[in-house]
Amino acid sequence: MPSALFRLPDDIPSSLRTLIELFCSDALRVRCVADETVNAEILYLIRFFRHFGLPYSSEELVRVISPSSISAFLVEYAESNSSGSVRWMQVSLRSFLRFAYRSALFDRDLSALVPVRSIRRLGTVPRSLPDECIARLRSGIERSSPAGVRDLAIICLLAIYGVRGVQLRHLRLNDIDWRNERIHFPAAKSGRPIEQHLMPEAGSLLSGYIRFARPETGFTEVFLTLHEPFGPLPGASYLSGMVKRRIKQLGLVLPDGVSHGTHGFRHAFASRMVGKIPFKDLVDQLGHRDPASTLIYSKVDLDGLRQAALPWPGGGQ
Repeated sequence: MPSALFRLPDDIPSSLRTLIELFCSDALRVRCVADETVNAEILYLIRFFRHFGLPYSSEELVRVISPSSISAFLVEYAESNSSGSVRWMQVSLRSFLRFAYRSALFDRDLSALVPVRSIRRLGTVPRSLPDECIARLRSGIERSSPAGVRDLAIICLLAIYGVRGVQLRHLRLNDIDWRNERIHFPAAKSGRPIEQHLMPEAGSLLSGYIRFARPETGFTEVFLTLHEPFGPLPGASYLSGMVKRRIKQLGLVLPDGVSHGTHGFRHAFASRMVGKIPFKDLVDQLGHRDPASTLIYSKVDLDGLRQAALPWPGGGQ
């Protein structure tokens, strides 16, 4: 069954829950992968199921999954997600289709239909959420409902601090030091924890959400679900779904290749900071343990790169 680290969304039908539990058991016992990997694959598998409207039975799922529907899904997914997310989806989908064939859910192995996507380290320039889109999101979300108050606080933190979505999901009440105006984000993806100054706008939105819109529960996580039973945000798909929904509500059109989820804010933050603060400070603010992970953003500073380039012998000035 799914690791304790992962909580399936409430709208997943019982038959699909059973299928996911069998997939997890197979991953842990047969493929011997780590819990963290299984949890990531579950996330992408749920996104795949949602594409087909969350079929109410595994039999119905088999009827809607075909070579053409798999290809159509992958093309659509690649149009609105980052290259890293596309790669994870392909890996997770291949694993599921192999499992489904071994389990006699399908009469043939459809995993070969999913292409293998290799990503060279530092091979691409991160595509960030445009500043004007971020500004529209921060100004366009209503504050008249608990959902609006919560979502605006989340988007504000993503934009100001460039943290990962998982760091917001795991943010706890005692991580906010109101007296000293500091905020502490837990480590993620084997990185380092991040401690930052609590900016006035962030503090104001957090205070308003906690005091007036956050449900009263025993949970210590800052951000909770909107409906009973109230609890911590269940997974990355929940936050990404919220961001996509807000983008759609405001009629924003993002450039091709820009993440419609939370990671576009992180790329935007790093792109704004590169060249303006010392590289070591940027590494710390992004929570990277390996500075090489931050080097990808140096490719964004094209003016700086041009100044660093040596003149070609015999070339023009």
